[in-house]
Amino acid sequence: MTRPIIIDTDPGIDDALAIMLAAASPEVDLLGLVAVAGNVGLDRTAPNAAALADLLRLDVPVGRGSALPLWRTPTHASQVHGENGFGGYELPASTRVLEPGVPLLARLIEQSAEPVTVVAIGPLTNIAQLMNEHPATARKIERIVLMGGGTLDVLGNATPTAEFNIWWDPDAAVRVFGFGVPLTMVGLNATHQALVGPQHLPRLLASGGPVAKMVEHLLSGYQDSHHEQGAGMAQHDSLALAAVLDPAVITTRHLYVDVENTGRRTTGMTVVDYLGRWGEPNCDVAFEVDVERFRALLDSRLSVLDASLKEDR
Repeated sequence: MTRPIIIDTDPGIDDALAIMLAAASPEVDLLGLVAVAGNVGLDRTAPNAAALADLLRLDVPVGRGSALPLWRTPTHASQVHGENGFGGYELPASTRVLEPGVPLLARLIEQSAEPVTVVAIGPLTNIAQLMNEHPATARKIERIVLMGGGTLDVLGNATPTAEFNIWWDPDAAVRVFGFGVPLTMVGLNATHQALVGPQHLPRLLASGGPVAKMVEHLLSGYQDSHHEQGAGMAQHDSLALAAVLDPAVITTRHLYVDVENTGRRTTGMTVVDYLGRWGEPNCDVAFEVDVERFRALLDSRLSVLDASLKEDR
């Protein structure tokens, strides 16, 4: 039986690979994509999500969600993802009509015959708004698997103490972590282990189709952005999606996690309570990654997807 999922996303280079992986995986039934601002503005992330849906021939609705944090001033990451979010790689503009994002989230959750997993790979603004505006619907979510935060090993990339997705809207993150829906946090301490470069995707890049061309561009320009000696690009978002497909890709511990949203130097920090002093565990926190298993999953799934898209053209 397939698991219904919704991807809440701010595409974004690594978001693109996560969406591709979902499209390539029979274990999940992708119900829809909902865009949020983050890596770049919503004027880019929403069209990017629609264009990816077209490229991958996804027959799913695409939503246009939150353009701003709940109340803070946004700061984007175009220095990492390029002005268009895809490092300059251009996809044909989509003609899809984009639905309002939070109502779409609510509708898809309510209409699903099975409980839905939400894969949140951008800032958590849409999810927090769903919890605020449709709390009964939000409580029907089976699990939220989010890319965000980090543990003491690797805390931050937006600031010394905060990962970008959580830092972008820490108030939304406080709401999500405190709401009571089961959570899995795939943070920087895990994703910095999940290094992928072109050398790790031989089957995909040999196939030469539309997915291969885009992935090669996305990885080649950024593979040294986090680590030296060409080890690869940290695959933040696709690791979170892989954890839904194959839980053995990550090893987790069930711990209490809260988010700092008032600190002078620590706003956006995910505070992991290793000592069990602050509350009952509320989150499965990823620690270890089976990197070879993850790379093999990406290469095998995306190469099959690429071949099928080539045949359809």
